[in-house]
Formats: sequence, C-alpha cells, structure tokens
Amino acid sequence: MKLNLGLTKGLTRHLGWFFLWLTVSFLSIEYFLYRLVGSLSEDIPRLYGSYALRSLFFLFSSAFFVAIFHINAVKQTNRQKESFIEKSFENRQLIRPQRVLLAGTIVANFLILALLRYNPALFSKLALEGVFVEPLSALFLLAGSAVFCWLIFKFRRRPFHNKRWIIAGLVCLALIFFVIAMEEISWFQRAIGFETPESFESNLQGEFNIHNFATKMFENAYYIGAFICLIALPFLSLTSGVFRKIRGLEVFIGSRVTLCVSAVLTAYNYHYWNAFSTQFPFFLTLFILISLVLLSHKKGIKQSCAAFALVLIITQVAFIAWGHTMPRLWDATEYKEFFIAFGFFLYALDIKHNLREHTSRQVIG
Repeated sequence: MKLNLGLTKGLTRHLGWFFLWLTVSFLSIEYFLYRLVGSLSEDIPRLYGSYALRSLFFLFSSAFFVAIFHINAVKQTNRQKESFIEKSFENRQLIRPQRVLLAGTIVANFLILALLRYNPALFSKLALEGVFVEPLSALFLLAGSAVFCWLIFKFRRRPFHNKRWIIAGLVCLALIFFVIAMEEISWFQRAIGFETPESFESNLQGEFNIHNFATKMFENAYYIGAFICLIALPFLSLTSGVFRKIRGLEVFIGSRVTLCVSAVLTAYNYHYWNAFSTQFPFFLTLFILISLVLLSHKKGIKQSCAAFALVLIITQVAFIAWGHTMPRLWDATEYKEFFIAFGFFLYALDIKHNLREHTSRQVIG
C-alpha cells in the first residue's frame, strides 16, 4: 500500500509540473499565432514556419505526457517482479473475432483512403447527410444505446456492489448515445419530411437539431470526449492503476481492442488540423499506441498496437496530402464521426463484458 501511495505521489508531482509548463507554453504560443481561439476556425493545414514549430511542441508535449505514465507502469513492474499490465484481462491473447475486427478496421480505413485518392467525388457523396456515412453512424450510436438499455433491464434486480451508481451511469450513457444519434439525423426530419420549426431556422443548416447552433463548439466537445473515453481513459487505467482503486469504475473503462479501433478517428483531420484540440489527441494517441507496444507482453496485442500506430501516421499524411481534393473542406469529419460512433458501439459491448465480470466477482453478504 505504501509503495502504491509513493508512486502515486511521484506521478502527481511530475504531472503537476508538466501541466504548469504546458499551460504557460501553450497559452503563449496560441496567443502569438491565433489570439487563443483562432485555431478552431476552418482552414487548410498550415505546415510551415511557426505553425510547424507549434506542431513540434504538441508532438513533444504529448510524448512527454505519455512517457510519465509509461515510466510509472515500468517502475511498478520492476518493483512488483511482474508485468503491471499483465494483471488486466486486456492482456489476454486476442481471440479470433477480435483479430477479425482489428484487421477489418484497417482494411476499411485503407478503402476510405483509396476512395479519397481515386474518387474524391464519391468520397464526398457518401459523406453527404442522409446518404451513407451519417445514417450508419447514427445506427451504431442507437445500437450502443440499446445495449445500455438491455443491461439496465437485465441487471436492475441483481444485487452487486455499487449497483446504484453503475445503473445511473448506464442510464446516462443510454440517453447520451440516443440524443447524439438523433441529433446526427436531425431527429428523423429528412426521413419524415417535416418543416423546420421557426425557432430552429437560425441554426447553421436550418435543420431541427441543437448542435448546429454552435457547430464548432459541439464538434470539438464530441471529438475530445470520444478521445478521452475511448483512448485516454483505457490507457490511464492500464498504466496508472488509479481507476482500479475505485470500486465499480472499472466497469466503464473500454478495452484495448476498442482503443486500437478508435485510434483511427484521431487521424481523420483536414480543415481542423490547425486546432490544438485536433493535434494534441492525434499525437497523444500515436504515443499511447507506441507505449502499449512496449508494455504489452502478448505478441498479438503488440502487433496490433504497432499496426495501428503505423495506420495512424499513414492516414493523417494521406489527408494532409490529398485533402485539398475533397469537394467540401469538412468531408473528412463525417468519416471521423463514423469511427467515433463505431468506437462507442464497441465501448458499449466492453461495458457489457465488464459488468458481467464485475457481478460474477461480487459476493453479496
């Protein structure tokens, strides 16, 4: 117990100094180049001069941040004479469905990139509202919401530790997924064909939804939230062990397979590449995958993390190189939102698995 406490204090001290340095440096750079908020505006990627140095700052800051948690995991492994990550069921050998899922995601990603390279008109057409990518994204979110509703129904009468908080979390997630899905398809406005209420006509697209009243704010919140939930929290759980000390919270931590699949979403950037809310998640995800390659002991997992790190680089380079061919500046974000929705669906399945393990371990007296 004393050992864990000491490591936690050391980790907290390093993170404190890092965040102080990061905040001062970040605010100085953003004010000099963008007056703090200008980077969130739509623009083609800026890869030259001060903007390139800014990207290097994000890259090295991300590497340092991930390194802190990586070193913490290595220290605990050395002190405990066993792999710190081995304690997690995440490090079991990949089963065939997981391998198929990972391979399928990579294939789908490269098919999308091939479409961008050789038929940008079709790439854009599929991303139009109500055509293919958007309805599929909504479908995955609705499926995730349905999984949560089923879990609430199945476990509502079963006794287990922290039941009240876990059920409350499931209810919140079911509602969030449902609302995001309905916002994605404007609450079936295009399918049903009803007129936009007068109070909604002033939003960006003149449709019956809320997020287009402040599109940039909602988009960035959605993208950052997806990164935190699907990528950052699973990594922090694996490398710091903090979440395993809070009983019941482990139910809401996604798997490493979902982390790998979701990593792709951070590379679908073009018109928001200049935004700090885009570059930080991209570089953090890249170094998270590299860290997991070094920490994992199972060959299949090491290979998967390495493959997705390479896919991440190739995908982002492809969008920077060919993004100018897109008929619409923001077409890439529609595919980004598809991978977010798919990642959230996998996350719902992770929670289903975690909840089963959580309840099977509990002995209610």
